[in-house]
Amino acid sequence: MWRLCALISLVGAFAGCVQYHAAPLKPQDSADEFAARRLTEVRLRAEILRLMPQTAAAWPPREWDRAELLAVALTQNPQLAVARAEVQAALSHEITAAEAPNPDLTLQSEYARHDSHPWLYGVSLNWLLRSPERRRLESGIARLDTGNARLQLMDQAWAVRSALAAALSDWERGRRSLGLLARLAAAQDRLVALEERRVHAGEDAPSELLTSEQARIQIEQQNAELREVVDAAQAAAARALGLPPQALDGVTFTWPDWGEPPPVDEDTRRATREQALLSRADLGQAMAAYASAEARLQLSVARQYPQFVLSPGYYWDHGIAKFPFDVSFTLPLNRNKGEIAEARAGRELAGQRMLALQADIYGAIVAAERAEHIARASADAAQRQLEAVRRQKQTADLSFSLGAADAEDQVVAEILAMRAELELVQRRAQLQSSRNNLEDVLHAPLSGPELALAKSMSSIVAGAGS
Repeated sequence: MWRLCALISLVGAFAGCVQYHAAPLKPQDSADEFAARRLTEVRLRAEILRLMPQTAAAWPPREWDRAELLAVALTQNPQLAVARAEVQAALSHEITAAEAPNPDLTLQSEYARHDSHPWLYGVSLNWLLRSPERRRLESGIARLDTGNARLQLMDQAWAVRSALAAALSDWERGRRSLGLLARLAAAQDRLVALEERRVHAGEDAPSELLTSEQARIQIEQQNAELREVVDAAQAAAARALGLPPQALDGVTFTWPDWGEPPPVDEDTRRATREQALLSRADLGQAMAAYASAEARLQLSVARQYPQFVLSPGYYWDHGIAKFPFDVSFTLPLNRNKGEIAEARAGRELAGQRMLALQADIYGAIVAAERAEHIARASADAAQRQLEAVRRQKQTADLSFSLGAADAEDQVVAEILAMRAELELVQRRAQLQSSRNNLEDVLHAPLSGPELALAKSMSSIVAGAGS
């Protein structure tokens, strides 16, 4: 009867086992799928509407704004997919930590040829009795690891946002500069033609023409460099979006306040600064690491007390039924002093790392705010310089219309005005870069359409949890 019971128990245990299903990778299929990704895919619409219900009904949008592109990046970026998978792995570890350990089953047999009852049959179990305190601590550590994985996901989301903002800013700077350079090249061509006529008439020295031609060559070089910047920015934006670079060919995005980010009032600055100093994602990771080290120290203290292993059994010993019941445990002669010391030092290390990171965040915020202030002053100076040059151009145009100046003076004034515009674009690009850096340090958008997206940050990164 006991054999039948044991057999039934084993069959029942193995019948509930999970079946293995192979999931081989197919690199060729995944490469083809990635190359075929486009912003116009219908499935992206549902993802964007889930994050941004206020998105326009027309699909695809004629012009994309930063919030819509960020929503695409948050759903398509492969690095975020990896971070979500890490969250799921941490959640799976919680199941393992909460499980009671399986007992070890030992089956024994023996045959004695000259005995009247030659056979010995036996079965025994080794059952580890894990204390409720240890189970609670181990489950708590697993939950902390899951929370840390979620924070890593949030931190990775901000890294993707930062990369996308930087790429779009470089793209916009290159696009605006290329338009100005095209106008500047046309004006420089007119100046070269005028110089050629003056040199042929003997009015100017040949060196004047050479200077104008060299300036025209420099414009061509700047144009080539800017095209490289635009191509690199498009590739970086595509990488942040999780798309192939060709998917952005012909795509138009809007950034109305590019280079002129609105000033932030002091109350908003104070609130975002406090939020960053207390709950930025990477700071949250450091605090989670400290909490995990604290729990590990508690677990090390609990391990100085023995864990019991119960070993009940049944033996049919050559005609005699025996029911042994053994209890074993490790003698804690060293009181687990080494592990406790390591855990205590680990907690101290985690605490110091958190304090150091908080100090770095504080310093980075102050430096970013000062950098934006300097960049804004520089952009304002460039704006004033452009206004002064435009007034000079208006004077030159008026003088030419009255016959008090020749065409060359008018073209030179036009060239100076366009060079001042190019300088203003460069200064505004620096201002936008400083604002992007400040937002990255704060882990909070300060202006633009992303503000509406940031209000539902917990739902932006699918899989992040609460």
